[in-house]
Amino acid sequence: QCTASKTHVKVVTRHVWEEYMEACEDIRHTLGMKDLYSHRKETIERIFGTAKENHGFRYTQMYGKARMIMKVALTFACMNLKKLAKIQQEWDLKMA
Repeated sequence: QCTASKTHVKVVTRHVWEEYMEACEDIRHTLGMKDLYSHRKETIERIFGTAKENHGFRYTQMYGKARMIMKVALTFACMNLKKLAKIQQEWDLKMA
């Protein structure tokens, strides 16, 4: 009665990774992870904000997906190198 199909069978389609997504959500809502997840906006999402503000990622400047993929890859590689240089500098200061 709850379906309009001819066979009166309701079909539920789930994504291939749905089971893993549910497991991640369960982990995210545990006691220790709630505090850790609250810092996500300060660490992970900050990187994308920096890319938007400092590297012109609000709009695309190039035509074609391949060119934009190349620009994104190079930009984030440079951002990672910058982060690595800062970490190494802090490490060197601690060792000195």
